[in-house]
Amino acid sequence: MKRLLMLALLLFSPLIYAENVKVIIDVKGMTCPLCVTSINQALRKTEGVIKAKASLKTRQAEVIVPEGYDVDQLLKSIDKTGYSGAVNQIVKQDS
Repeated sequence: MKRLLMLALLLFSPLIYAENVKVIIDVKGMTCPLCVTSINQALRKTEGVIKAKASLKTRQAEVIVPEGYDVDQLLKSIDKTGYSGAVNQIVKQDS
């Protein structure tokens, strides 16, 4: 019985989870590695964020969040650091 239950959970689990999306945010004002660190820390502490990585080279942050996530939370987290952000693109992640 336990094996049957485990098999059922394994087969149907992918159908239960929501897809993740990558949110690409343009960040204004990043000029040094410390800026990147501040943005990364702020985004990673934001509830619901799965992964976040800012880049000084592109002046963008890529954030992985669940589908349907309120991206305004991400922008507010960036605003709290003294920088400003604008959503550039939202891309569905491959399963």
